[in-house]
Amino acid sequence: MKVTESSVDRMVSQCATWRDCFERAAGKVICLTGSHRQRDAELQRVLDRLRWGRVNAAVMRKTNVTGTASIAGSVTQLRIKKTSTQLINEERLVQIESPYVVFTATDEILTNDESLVETAVTSLRSSVDLTVVLKLNALLVLTRKLGDTSSGSRGVVKRFISAGDQRASTVTEVECDFDGKLVVVGRSRFSAYNSSGTELAFCTQLPLLLGWAITVHRAQGFTLNAVQIDFQLDTWTTAGLAYTALPRVRSFSALCVKGSRRDLIQFSRCSATYYEKQLSEENIDPEQDGRPPIEP
Repeated sequence: MKVTESSVDRMVSQCATWRDCFERAAGKVICLTGSHRQRDAELQRVLDRLRWGRVNAAVMRKTNVTGTASIAGSVTQLRIKKTSTQLINEERLVQIESPYVVFTATDEILTNDESLVETAVTSLRSSVDLTVVLKLNALLVLTRKLGDTSSGSRGVVKRFISAGDQRASTVTEVECDFDGKLVVVGRSRFSAYNSSGTELAFCTQLPLLLGWAITVHRAQGFTLNAVQIDFQLDTWTTAGLAYTALPRVRSFSALCVKGSRRDLIQFSRCSATYYEKQLSEENIDPEQDGRPPIEP
């Protein structure tokens, strides 16, 4: 279980539904310890200080010095607001001299309960857009695992594949180059469910995003080749945002950070307390899971 935060210092674990589902006979909370993405021990030590709320001046210096680093190849910018990423991606896409290819989708509503429709559609929009606009050679990010190509892989559009005869052909798939491997990407089914697992709505769309910039929210779970974060461009005061953004890469050499300050690294004591409690119940020493000593 990762230490997660929100703008209010409360956790979902404090609600009655969580306790009923996971802390009584029906379920159990299991702590996932250790590092599962980072290969750089120095970066992991910095991330441990972020997640345990023990950031010091040395961490700030080490993080901000990456802002002058030169990273080979293209870099994905992480931003807070979707409108910011859209502007960046649109500006980069228009520079490519090839025709636009547009993939549209429609939400299919499966529930008759009007009170659930808005929630279902909001859930779908958090994971997929109804319109995906691409061009040949556009930089993109895969949002779902396809075969052995993992979610978060960055690639380039190489070819559009059409179905039908020449008079009425429709582009149905995209051939993408992911680090030298050609992968044909078609539409996937994206669904929204209620708390009991019943599907409320779905749409079928390409699991692709333009990759010059994406939001921190959409980047969760991704491992990106290289990331650029400028703390001066957005409001980062929501707890947990910095910790969500920085671990998207495997090492400091793939990170370019500017303008980071201690006051922007927000931390939830509530979440740390809960996490320490769970570790204790499983007889795990928090220091063995990366909790650093308190330092100035």
